[in-house]
Amino acid sequence: MKILNPDNLRVPTEPGATPCLLGNRCRDCGCVVFPKMPVCPSCHKNGNMEEIEIGRTGKLYSHTISYFAPKGFTAPAFQIFVDLPEGPRIFSLVGAGFPVERGVLEDGMEMRLVVEPLADTAEHKEELTYKYVPAGKANGARA
Repeated sequence: MKILNPDNLRVPTEPGATPCLLGNRCRDCGCVVFPKMPVCPSCHKNGNMEEIEIGRTGKLYSHTISYFAPKGFTAPAFQIFVDLPEGPRIFSLVGAGFPVERGVLEDGMEMRLVVEPLADTAEHKEELTYKYVPAGKANGARA
């Protein structure tokens, strides 16, 4: 398996370590962004962005069920926006172990980062990416 975008995701090999997203923080104004970028979108300074680990947890901002999917993906699937405690709001998919049905997710619930295949299809099952699942719930559990 290969990580789909290794510049955005760190998958540790040490026991007990958890995966994280790789973002940037501006050394001048403290703005945190994901994905990484060379210019701060807040103060517009170039070359002041430092890499930081973010996104191990977050809060579900909004969600929807997509009933159509591009080739290589399956539907229905949850599409979500997660507010990270470090600042950015990011787009993600929900981990594959959760049933895709109304009432499983609630806006405002705590989420945690997981690493899974991009999709359970021949085109993408060997590509790892980040997804989020409700915090404290095992895959397949109802929220």
